[in-house]
Amino acid sequence: MYIVGDNDAVALRDTVSSGQVQIDPTAGEELRKQLQAQIDQVDSWLERSRSSITRPAPLGANPVGDAMRDKFTHRAEGEQYSFVSVMTAYRTVLEQTKNSVVEAIENFTKLDEETQAELKKLTNS
Repeated sequence: MYIVGDNDAVALRDTVSSGQVQIDPTAGEELRKQLQAQIDQVDSWLERSRSSITRPAPLGANPVGDAMRDKFTHRAEGEQYSFVSVMTAYRTVLEQTKNSVVEAIENFTKLDEETQAELKKLTNS
């Protein structure tokens, strides 16, 4: 996932890792839960696909049936744009985004703690 600026697109991971992106813990936790729910949904789809669309079709034990069965199975899980490949890539992006949200929450918390410490120093001085 990328953040688009004036002239560049910067990876979300890079801006979060540098501390430039922070998310309030309450809002961030809600976003994290929604991302996790979508990850769980994709996992469910992938699990069901393994037992249904990727299962060899019963087309008979003959050369044509064997060729068609192999073709359908490959299209379901083996090609670049197959359902399994696309959903697996989608899940990876969701997981990376969720990890960035968690790190952005940590950035917010760290900044908040640093600010509190600075205020304590100033009020105790």
